[in-house]
Amino acid sequence: MLYLIGVGIYDTFEMCNSVNILKDCDRIYVERFTSPISDSLIKIIKSTLGPGKKIEFVKRWFVEDGRQILDESKTSNVGLVSYGDPTIATTFTELRIRAIKNDVAVKVIHAASGITSLVGESGLQIYKIGKLVTMMEERQSAISVYTTIFNNLNLNCHTIILTEYRQNENESIFFLGPNDVISRLLEAEKDIKYEFVSEDSFLIVLSRIGTHSQRIVSGKIKSLFGIDYGKGPHAIIFPSKLHFTEEDALLNLTEIVDTPSDNTAAIKSISNRMINRYEPMIRNEIKQIRESLISKKKENIQLEMLENAELYLDDAIQFFRQGKKELAVLSIGYADGLVDSIKQMLEIE
Repeated sequence: MLYLIGVGIYDTFEMCNSVNILKDCDRIYVERFTSPISDSLIKIIKSTLGPGKKIEFVKRWFVEDGRQILDESKTSNVGLVSYGDPTIATTFTELRIRAIKNDVAVKVIHAASGITSLVGESGLQIYKIGKLVTMMEERQSAISVYTTIFNNLNLNCHTIILTEYRQNENESIFFLGPNDVISRLLEAEKDIKYEFVSEDSFLIVLSRIGTHSQRIVSGKIKSLFGIDYGKGPHAIIFPSKLHFTEEDALLNLTEIVDTPSDNTAAIKSISNRMINRYEPMIRNEIKQIRESLISKKKENIQLEMLENAELYLDDAIQFFRQGKKELAVLSIGYADGLVDSIKQMLEIE
């Protein structure tokens, strides 16, 4: 049988059922690639299980491959130990499904999750959390993080930004720092220019949640950037519009550097940006083409096409005011297409 066992978020081993399960396991594997498991917690596990139990540390590829784990689980009890709750990591969910498909009995032992702990310790409301995202060391990762925050803000959802953690071949541990995350977000803003990340953006920086050295600092980027947050793991929350109870929580549960502010105030949806940019531009083109047609006494069919383009623009504004953003964008597209067709007919650049 395969047991996927979570050990929670700090140096405790409080699950009595897990102790009994591990004592009955023939093989015990511990992975440290999804999140770090401290040496002190390993000592607690070893002392709890006694000297007769061997614990094997495994690499990412070993768990992702999974064949040895599944083969052994067919005839023996195998325990796979991970940080937090094992079902949060997609790697373990995939392994669990493979076990079921191969008629291997599998049981999950749940524990406290680092994700829910980030929300709880900051005092935010769990149902306002949007899509999670991880900032990696590679520069390209910033684009994904930036667009995820943008999409979440449009839904008035907070964004949890997890930061890269890895254990290198020489057993050294790497944590991407909060200052690196902030710097990458500012760089992405310069490139993409959705105009929602600035020095006045309000963030929550969470370090070493669940440990004795836990620290949560909240404030604007201009105040947070440059602070020494110490060793990881770290996470950052980019909040949307805060409920008054969330603001109260931040004021009392975090090191507050600046008064909480609304990050959605500067947000403009893609449809909003398209309407504001293209609607006046297309109307100006229509005006210029109409004046040219009238002066040259061109055919009425082209004037009718211009009128249709204007009607599409009117529809776009109306749809946008009604909250039908997709229809608004489509109408803008139709108007732009008609104008381009007329320009081609008239050989206008």
